[in-house]
Amino acid sequence: MTHYNDVNVSLIAGDTNDQVALTFVSADGKTLVLTPSQARSLATDLIAAVNRAEVKSRLKSSPTLMGLPEGNRARLAMAA
Repeated sequence: MTHYNDVNVSLIAGDTNDQVALTFVSADGKTLVLTPSQARSLATDLIAAVNRAEVKSRLKSSPTLMGLPEGNRARLAMAA
């Protein structure tokens, strides 16, 4: 089992199929059970969202970006 702040990630081994369980500690221990394919898809979407957030954050604090007119800065920030 892996613990990330308020989310525990664990493998549920079955006779024929394994499943991935996400248990949300702060939500009274509610558990989301996923197939490996669903878990992989969720992980991919999470990584993509984090990358977009990081790029957006970098664009907002970029010295190069600060020299751009406000309209261009807003468009670049929205594109991330």
